[in-house]
Amino acid sequence: MPRQRGDGPHGRPTTVAETHQAVAAAIDRGRPGGPGSENGKPAGSKSDDPKNNPELDKHDPKTLEEITKARAAVADKLQKMADDAWDHVDQNRDEILQREGYQRQREKLVESGKHEDVADLIVERTALGIESHRHLADAINAAGKDIIDPATGFRLRPEVGYDSDGVETPKIADQAFRPDVILERQHRDSDTGRLDWEAVHAYDLKTGLKTGIAPGWADTVKQVLDLHAKPEELRPTQRPLSVD
Repeated sequence: MPRQRGDGPHGRPTTVAETHQAVAAAIDRGRPGGPGSENGKPAGSKSDDPKNNPELDKHDPKTLEEITKARAAVADKLQKMADDAWDHVDQNRDEILQREGYQRQREKLVESGKHEDVADLIVERTALGIESHRHLADAINAAGKDIIDPATGFRLRPEVGYDSDGVETPKIADQAFRPDVILERQHRDSDTGRLDWEAVHAYDLKTGLKTGIAPGWADTVKQVLDLHAKPEELRPTQRPLSVD
């Protein structure tokens, strides 16, 4: 079992799926039509689906409620994609490590004085991390609206880079940060009057056993993108954060 996230009970992190299952249950208990309501309308009905209002501000209470519902709607799917990404690299480990680029990296490490065992470990960690991120991004792009329908006013996008002002940029040299997954909502641009998309939540895939999301990075992403919550760790259940 993966450890809980740092803001969970007793300071231990929960998985994305566990967090939002709990959030969704809490919403249902308090929402008219939820399991705790007078009419007893079951959870999981269409009324529980997120539906963004682009005319409202990003931090409007109603918008925040719909963002929470959108996060809950994608939580299990993202967790499965993270698990599948790690399964993919783990099952194809030997083939991945034999790729020319990773072999060149290993040779350079050995030439620089690293012991072969150390070089192997560095290359393996690097390669499996890179390839699991790539597999996750490809899966999100391939799934499209099967994860969350843009008709709800929300969508997911992988590997979105931003400059220091929070402006999206594809040029890596100009990127101050690049979350692995971004949840966006439609909003009406006050300058143009047109509908556009804005970031409302970020996720970062972590496959290393020793470290989670860096607090400084999380603070920067939250502040620059004007998010309600800090970026959320997306961790394969096969790769729990070490307690040592």
